[in-house]
Amino acid sequence: MDTKQQFTAASLLTADNLRSIARSMSISQISRLSLPEIDVVVDQVSRIIPAGNVPGVILSGLAKLTGRRPSRTVVDRDINLLFRGVEQALDKAVYSTFFAGPAAVIWGYQNLLKLAGKDPKDSFPEGVWQFYVNYALREDTARHTNETIGFDSVLTAHGIALNQLDRMAAWVMAAIHTIHQYPALLANEWRERVTLAMMRDLTTSAPNAARIAGLYAQWEKQRPYGRGPDVDPNDTYPQYRQSKFDQFLRYAMRDVSPEIRQAWGATFRHAKDYDLPAYKRQMSLLAYLEPSVYNETATPIVLNHAHIAVILGEHYYLIPACAPGSDQPAEVETVRSQLAAIMASPAQHPPAMLKALATVKRSALPTLHPKLRPDTLQELMTLRCAPMILNFDRRPPDLPLADLRLTERGCGDHALTLIDTGSSMVFDQSHIFFDGAWGAALAEMITVEALSWAVHLRALPPPSTAPIRPYSPLLQFDAAEQALIAEAPHSGVEASAESTDVNLKEMLGLRKLFKRRNDLLSLTVNDLLILYRAIHAVTYEPGPDLIATLNDLVRDPTTRLAAEAALAAMSEGRDQNPAILIPVDGSQPNPGDRLHPMTFEVPLSDLNILQLHNAAIRLLDTARTVLTKAGWDEFSATQRVYLATLAGFGEVLSRAKAIAQSGESTSSGAIRMLAHIPPALQRLLDAIPGRFDVLNDIIKGREVFSNVGVVAPSSSLVRFITAKDDNDKKTLAWGVLTDAAGVMHVALRDFRPHVGLFALAGRPDVAQRIASEYLNSYVWGLNRYISELTRLTQGSHANS
Repeated sequence: MDTKQQFTAASLLTADNLRSIARSMSISQISRLSLPEIDVVVDQVSRIIPAGNVPGVILSGLAKLTGRRPSRTVVDRDINLLFRGVEQALDKAVYSTFFAGPAAVIWGYQNLLKLAGKDPKDSFPEGVWQFYVNYALREDTARHTNETIGFDSVLTAHGIALNQLDRMAAWVMAAIHTIHQYPALLANEWRERVTLAMMRDLTTSAPNAARIAGLYAQWEKQRPYGRGPDVDPNDTYPQYRQSKFDQFLRYAMRDVSPEIRQAWGATFRHAKDYDLPAYKRQMSLLAYLEPSVYNETATPIVLNHAHIAVILGEHYYLIPACAPGSDQPAEVETVRSQLAAIMASPAQHPPAMLKALATVKRSALPTLHPKLRPDTLQELMTLRCAPMILNFDRRPPDLPLADLRLTERGCGDHALTLIDTGSSMVFDQSHIFFDGAWGAALAEMITVEALSWAVHLRALPPPSTAPIRPYSPLLQFDAAEQALIAEAPHSGVEASAESTDVNLKEMLGLRKLFKRRNDLLSLTVNDLLILYRAIHAVTYEPGPDLIATLNDLVRDPTTRLAAEAALAAMSEGRDQNPAILIPVDGSQPNPGDRLHPMTFEVPLSDLNILQLHNAAIRLLDTARTVLTKAGWDEFSATQRVYLATLAGFGEVLSRAKAIAQSGESTSSGAIRMLAHIPPALQRLLDAIPGRFDVLNDIIKGREVFSNVGVVAPSSSLVRFITAKDDNDKKTLAWGVLTDAAGVMHVALRDFRPHVGLFALAGRPDVAQRIASEYLNSYVWGLNRYISELTRLTQGSHANS
């Protein structure tokens, strides 16, 4: 029996058991589903999570619970049982080939809740995404990374040169104040989103509805990331930002009726009393991650026990975040004297060895930890008091971010690592604590805070040296422990590449051309990036030199498997239109929802996009050569169909994002009213679900495409790489950021099977070369496509 047959057999056994329980009198009486609907759900659950009799046992238990909401303890217990059930029902080969991971289990559990008459929403009060990240974005590869240059560029521009001690002090003080101000930062984020979302919802039928709906986008453009020159000297950054938002809000609500203001006030006060405290608990930075076999538990850190971990000379040092005997921020004089003690009397024990431990799969740690020496484990546990780690052992700034982050960075229990390059600061962030956009915004806030400390520090006299150096844990492993770590399963190996060659100016020019031609041609920059990613996937042809290299490597026994896997990946890619997972902001109206990942598969074949594009180019070139009316008429007809198809594609993608953003039922009828949409797009619209399903989209997605957009004009963010969830089926992760200078930075993380095989064969350079060529072909092909599309949009007999 092959793996597919084994999976099918396990699914049928699960379905038989689950159906008998689901059709029982007790279930049918409490379920809100009809018998045919029950059968459909049973079949779906059995296909996604073939776990023997476990789903039936769980359904029976849920049916006996009173009320609509199982406790968090019950939910965690049931989901862990489903994981174990799948592992027992499938052998390792079948499990790794067909099982879709945590998203499948959580999705299956949601459907068991429906069968039992429970509301799945009530069972995940922090939102499905927050629950999901605790199960499926745990590994080292599930951290996203961004980089800011503002600290060094501003100091250099003003001729300010800090010594190493004060450079470290500026960042440590910024970290300390970030920890102390974090609840207020979260409150600002929550208040800004909720206030404007409520106002938008209350004014949908008002004359100023369109203006109110655009307020949050306006605020994003002017939101301060640090204290401005007009700040009250006694105000913290969160207080300053709140005052700026209050000013914005007063002007924005100038024409809102008293009745709407009153309704908004009552609704907001209720949300502030009940939802804001829960949001601050959910997103708290003061926590460490406790791994179990299947998930992470965020365990709170008491504020006056919190520390900042500093790495210098390959040793970790713990600096208290609070002044002695209080819960107030540590004084700058104290921090400087502690850093002076570290520099004057560095630790003499061997350097730390946590890099290898950081990549051990989190599911393996509950088994690994007890095998370590008690002293070793105790020293590891001391790091858990540090939610932020600052590594001042400088890394080369020209490395790709995916390589630059591979330094000492703790062991994965903490929220955030800062890595100094000497000309920038790199922020490596756990997805459990930060999504891409919030992580990037926080990086800029910390950078501005560090800069303000730098200006303050330059005026201070040299510090005294503390009599006692901050504690430095001994993070060394003996030979037996190193062997245990080496033998443990590790997160996937990756290759990476980055590019700044996208011609954004021409892309923006094309959007203006679209707008002038027809208001319905409203494709965004991200729409064009997604569209061309689909085109690139099916048209990519590796260069002849690369093919020759891989063919040579096939003949070498050491690299044969890796080279064959690489050639297979290139061949298979041309036959598959990728299912692209796009993170969409889900924080409005409920910030606790964080984001909604949406899977989108561009219907290239149905829309005939490649054929229309090539035909239009050929007809345009012919018309400009032959110069006949018939030639121009033929081109114009094809041009109209092609541009109408692109307009329809943009509308469909926009509607899909709107559904994902709201998570609510949305009718696609409004789009169907647009006469320009071709029949193929009408079929695609019918396929858009009426309700967004977070987990179903995660299961389907095969690569991640995360664009954090254009940063604010004052921001110094320059690079970004996105996180990849722990499912091995996600093989490519694309990260895009456009900096304040208008340069688009595109990064690719490649996790395809050949990457790990080349690493095992001692040839990671080949995997790196493949990733670089693949990214470059995307960027250069995108530029060519945009240039041709510009020609096609401009093309007319009048312009010839």
